[in-house]
Amino acid sequence: MPPKKGKLSYKDQRDYELLPKRIEELEAAILRDEAAMADPALYTRDPAKFASLTAAIEKSRGEKEAAEERWLELAEQVEG
Repeated sequence: MPPKKGKLSYKDQRDYELLPKRIEELEAAILRDEAAMADPALYTRDPAKFASLTAAIEKSRGEKEAAEERWLELAEQVEG
């Protein structure tokens, strides 16, 4: 049975409080990695780093999207 609107479980409350900071951290990581990839010589100079940055960006974007969706679900419960 889902929790009543406006009332979150302890775990949900913790997620609701911590997710905005996690989303900010993920955004910062994405920006940092995208800035590193902006170097036009990176691909030819260090293809392995280019590949790892690409993978890291995709992973961070996926985590950020999931965190945003989770936070919105919780916000809807809080606001009822």
